[in-house]
Parts: sequence; C-alpha cells; structure tokens
Amino acid sequence: MVTSASPRTVSPVTWVADAIGWIGVVFRFAERSLGPVVDLLIRLSLAHSFFVSGILKISHWDTALTLSRYEYPVSWMDPVTAAYIGVTIELLGSILLTIGLATRFAALPMLILSLVIQLNYKALDEQLFWTALFAYFVVRGAGSFSLDRGLSRGLADSALPLAALGVRLLEAVTRYGLPVYKLLLRSWLAATIIAAWLGLNHLALLLPLASAQVLVAPTAVLAALLLAVGLGTRYVALGLLGTSLAMAMMDPRTTESVYWLMAFALLAVHGPGRLSLDAMINRLLKRRFPQLDGKPAFSLQGLPRVVIVGAGFGGIACATRLVRTPVQITLIDRHNYHLFQPLLYQVATTALSPGDIAAPVRGLFREQFNARVLLGTVTAIDTDNRQVLIGEKREPYDYLVLATGAAHSYFGHDEWKPYAPGLKRVEDATEVRRRLLLSFELAEATTDLSERTRLLTFLIVGGGPTGVELAGAIAELARFGMEKDFRSFDPAQARVILGPVHTTAAHRR
Repeated sequence: MVTSASPRTVSPVTWVADAIGWIGVVFRFAERSLGPVVDLLIRLSLAHSFFVSGILKISHWDTALTLSRYEYPVSWMDPVTAAYIGVTIELLGSILLTIGLATRFAALPMLILSLVIQLNYKALDEQLFWTALFAYFVVRGAGSFSLDRGLSRGLADSALPLAALGVRLLEAVTRYGLPVYKLLLRSWLAATIIAAWLGLNHLALLLPLASAQVLVAPTAVLAALLLAVGLGTRYVALGLLGTSLAMAMMDPRTTESVYWLMAFALLAVHGPGRLSLDAMINRLLKRRFPQLDGKPAFSLQGLPRVVIVGAGFGGIACATRLVRTPVQITLIDRHNYHLFQPLLYQVATTALSPGDIAAPVRGLFREQFNARVLLGTVTAIDTDNRQVLIGEKREPYDYLVLATGAAHSYFGHDEWKPYAPGLKRVEDATEVRRRLLLSFELAEATTDLSERTRLLTFLIVGGGPTGVELAGAIAELARFGMEKDFRSFDPAQARVILGPVHTTAAHRR
C-alpha cells in the first residue's frame, strides 16, 4: 500500500536554497575526489624538478662545487658544505615527497632551499612558486594519496612515545594554519597580477611578475581584487585556471605557466578558506537556510507522518526523495543495516564478507533531519486507526509505504526447501557458503568416488541474474580459489548445473 502526499508549491526562496545546496554538493564532491589528485600531481611535479637537479649536480660534481663557490655562494655557509646539503635536500626530499612519507618535514627544507636560491642567486618566478607550493605541503601535509595518511591512523593509536601527541599537533597545524596559508596565497597571487598591471617591476624578488604579464588585463585585475578578498573564489580561480591552461598550451616551454595552473587549481578545488568573504557569506546563508547545514528547514511539529516499512532499495529511495518535503518520516526495519542484495552470491562463495554488503541504516540518514530509523519487526497493520504495530508498540501514520522486499519461491515444490536455500538474506548466503565449503571438505575425507562425485555436484535452480552469477562464482572458486587446497582430488572436478525451474532437485548438502 503506497499513498503519496499532495504536491507542494516550491517558493522562490526554497528554489534558491536548493540551488545553493546543489552547488555546495558539487564543490564538496570536487574537493573530495579531485583534491587528492591535484595534491599528488603538484607533489610529483615539484619532486621531479628537484630530483633532476640533484642528479645533474652529482653527475657534474666539480661544476656544482664551482657554482656553489662563485655563482651563488651562501655568505654564512662553507661552499662545499652548502653543496652537500643542497644535493641531499634535493634528492632525499624529492624521494620522500614522491611517496608522501614525512612530507611536511621534507617540504620544509626544500622551501628553505628555494628561498636561499631566490635570495642569493638569481630571482626567478619558478623559485617563488616552489616556495609557495612547498609551504602548502608544510601546512597541509601530503593528502590522501600518501604513506603519511595511512601511517597517521596507526600512529594515533600506537604505543610509541609522543606519537599521538605529534599527530594531534600536526592536525592542529593544518586546522589553524591552512586558512592563513590560503589567505596569503590569494593575496600573493592577487598582488602579483595587480603589480604586473601597474608595472612595479622592482618587486620581482618577491612576486612572479615576469610570468604574470600574460594575465594582465582589466578583467584579470578585477579577478585579482575578488581573489584578494575571497569573493567568488572558486569561480575566479577556475577562470584564471583556464587562462593559465591556455598559456601552457600556447607555449609548453614556459614552465612558469604550469605553476600558475597549480596555484589556481589549489584554490579552485580546496576553496578560499575560512578567512574570506565566501566563508562569511556561506555562514550567513546557513543561518538563513538551515538545510544547507543539515539542520531542519521547517518544524516537524504537526506535519504528515510517513511510515516506511523496509530499509531495502525501495524504502531507502522513498525516504531520501522526501528529504525536502515537509513530512515526518519513520523508517522501520527488522535489521539495522541495508543489504545490497545483488552481491549476496559473492558472500555465498566466500568472495566477500557479510559486512562488505551491509551498510548501517542510521548512517545513511545521519544528515536527513526529517527522518528517523526504528529497529523492529512489524507484526500487524491497523488500517482503521492508521497504526503500524511493532509488537506492543504502535506507530501512527498518515501515509504508509510497504517496501518489505520479496521472498524466494519453490514454485509448489516445497520438498526442495531442506536442500536448496534461497538467496535473499545474509543468513541465506552464509548457509549456502557453509554447505558449499562443507561439500569440499567431505569430498576430501571420503574414498568413495561416487560419493565424491555427488558431493561435488551443485545444482542451481533458476537461471536469472542471481542463479547465473552464483553458478559462475562457484565454478571460479573451484577452479581458481581452491586449486592447491586439497590433496585427494582436484577441486576443478566440481560440476555446476544451472537448471530451469521445472528441473527435478537433487539432494545437496
């Protein structure tokens, strides 16, 4: 029984809130999916530049010593010592940066080295970008695609002295330092574009003015002003990203355009940070439209009550579609998990564990304020009083959705039931797995060839998607998953028979 509520009129204010909400979803998805990729590509690019430099210096060590002594000497360090330290930082730092191990501690000396080269040798735009990008990794860390991310989870719970404290300190550096870094990066890029437009070439030591000349235009200056205050940052960064990409395509030899591309990509993907007008506007919008922050946009008091029985595909789809409808949703299921039934056959053939295809229902509705989840078995429905009975408990409803799924059928052959379990529940899958593995174990123990043949014969009744997938998975398990596990027989001797519904059932353990 499914009864739908009457359609509601969508006000312009709600439409605006929905549009803003969807834009936010797109940006959050881009940050989660593209952010780690952008971070990885920037790390690899920086590591490549420094590794090549280090290899060239080792290959021509005499030349490297000469340059260290005469071309770009460091007044406060012995030239030979400076050469050794520089090469060590370039090689070791680039390797650590590539694999994402101790990334912050590798990026810091590389940042210092970039500054030393910029201030003591020849001012180049490339070196300024090195400094800015290394500073990002000092503050932010390596990102998801790194050894650091995997190790940090274990270190936080390990018994190593000060390990947990160190992890928390680094997290604090990211939490408080990243907004400041983004503010400085935005201001630095904006100052560069404006200074190039004004012709302030005497600032070339601190700003990459040479490569910024291509960006100089009235629209770019306006974009720089917006970038400085953090207004429409992602959109502005995307526009400047397109310009930088065009620069790189027109002249691939201009390496500085690639660094502009990296800087704008960071802002486009990760956003402007908390110290921006965008963040301020976002906070104001969340106050005006609480649903943007996952909070109730309307009071649930007195709203129609929708009760959904069953947390399968239909029940969950119905509940999620009502997220912005002014109704109270109660989702009832006898299990506290949502089962992805199409993969039950993989649980039955040991490819997956039950936990791999069962997701907690409450986690799916954590952000949906107008939905609540109840664990219980519906025993009856009182249609006269509009109540769902869960044992002695009564749950009133205005609209009722029954999405309890389907059960397997023996098509009038109930005598099959002891020998052929269905495949609709986790319990069914684990029972099939138990019988399947037990058959192989008994086949190993027996010396009767006919008995072994019987044990290794599997009949599947029903040639639908589940039957075909299960048959293929059993065959694959026998031929490739157990080929070295048994001594008395070859598991590949197992027979899998996929029969239509009217096929006579054979006894199976």
